[in-house]
Amino acid sequence: MALPCTGVILAGGLNKRFDGQNKAFIRIGGKRIVDRLLDVYSRLFEQVVLVTNDPAAYVDVDALIVTDHYSVRSSLNGLHAGLFAATHEHAFFAACDTPFIQGVLIQRLLESITRKADIVIPSTSAGYEPMFAVYKKTCLPAMVWQLERDQLKIQGLFRKVRLKTVDEAELRKVDPELVSFFNVNTPADLVRAEALYKRNR
Repeated sequence: MALPCTGVILAGGLNKRFDGQNKAFIRIGGKRIVDRLLDVYSRLFEQVVLVTNDPAAYVDVDALIVTDHYSVRSSLNGLHAGLFAATHEHAFFAACDTPFIQGVLIQRLLESITRKADIVIPSTSAGYEPMFAVYKKTCLPAMVWQLERDQLKIQGLFRKVRLKTVDEAELRKVDPELVSFFNVNTPADLVRAEALYKRNR
């Protein structure tokens, strides 16, 4: 059943470590990563938004396509654009290069939403996962404040809003290997992704 939350895919990276190849269109197990994300999102969310600065590349994607509001390239800019476009009070975000996101893990984050939290974010031994988190519309003013001052680190936002974390033990109950956080940044990562796909198929 679709949840009253917007699902956002962030597809605004420069893909430098992939020689400029669009990582959203990389195929794993014969399927594009963006399509893998859409399979999960379509089961969970009433609205799906994709943030990109190359809208023409996504004409075949069944989502609301939006672009950044500010000219500077940053993940914070993408978060702002996606949250601004969301029709719901909350939006879940993931990057376009995460092929193995688990719907049950997203649901676990959504279950942690409270009126007192502006962001619901996973916290693991590696730190926070700001690109796999739920943001509330109340974050928008703080995002704008930072973007207008070229303060582009997402972590700066955490000091301005109310954060709720979901710890690693809870995350591993539904995603034991935390494969949801695996992203394809390099050709070596793609080799690992294919191996993961074949192992878990």
